Amino acid sequence: MRLGGKGGWIGAGRCGMVKANGILLDVESARMCLLMVIHRYVRDYPLVLAANRDEYYDRPAQGPQRLATAPAVWGGRDLRAGGTWLGVNAHGLVVGLTNRRLQPEQENDPRRRSRGLLCLEALRCRSAAEAAAWLAQQPPDQYNPCNLMLVDAHQAFWVAYEGKATVQALAPGVHLLANGNLNDVTTARIQRARHLLQRLAPAPLAAVLPLLEAICRDHEAAAQEHDTICLHRAGGKYGTVSSTILAVAPGLRHSVYRYAAGPPCRAPYQDYSSLFADAP
Repeated sequence: MRLGGKGGWIGAGRCGMVKANGILLDVESARMCLLMVIHRYVRDYPLVLAANRDEYYDRPAQGPQRLATAPAVWGGRDLRAGGTWLGVNAHGLVVGLTNRRLQPEQENDPRRRSRGLLCLEALRCRSAAEAAAWLAQQPPDQYNPCNLMLVDAHQAFWVAYEGKATVQALAPGVHLLANGNLNDVTTARIQRARHLLQRLAPAPLAAVLPLLEAICRDHEAAAQEHDTICLHRAGGKYGTVSSTILAVAPGLRHSVYRYAAGPPCRAPYQDYSSLFADAP
């Protein structure tokens, strides 16, 4: 198995208040989501991913549902801005989003368009390569910094957007993404996930799913509270609000979609695979 060395996955944000020129503005702050992509490794499922979404608890969202038609798109919906943090379309394209934050003093521009809408619109494309080309053509400075993972059965791309999109093609294997660069092993959560994924061996999906669920629930005993994979911040306002495990099969109808509507250490994974029953 190849663990990605450079270049990973999902996420989203929060509206908070900052002062600019003496005026309070509503802005999205950093989210610290974690996305794990296993590309062209699991038998019969060329794309498998696990993702924890970290968010302020008061930001409303809905779980897996049909988000669009022509093509059909399934994923969770952010009720504040209308976009998504992770979705899959009828062509088998998966797009995942994380906010990108490399400097602690980084501030977002509240006038820019929602990154979740960018994720949703990328899911109109027929393939990861088409989505990468589309994102590369987006006008500059339309969105606050973000990462996008674009993956289908054949190709995978990481897009880092900071004023403009930079696209990197990825080799098959395991790729990990939080809120910095892909496969950044200086990030404690990526280090931990990478360590736990060393247990991954060629096996049927039924043997892989329990490992991914255990990783998403992980609370490393020695880690700081902000470094655990399943995140719980002191004060009870922010943490892991949901978790997704998605295994995409050719033709989509036999794909697996599991979703925990809460921190996966407490909330059970529910099976949403029936959403694909009417896939084209």
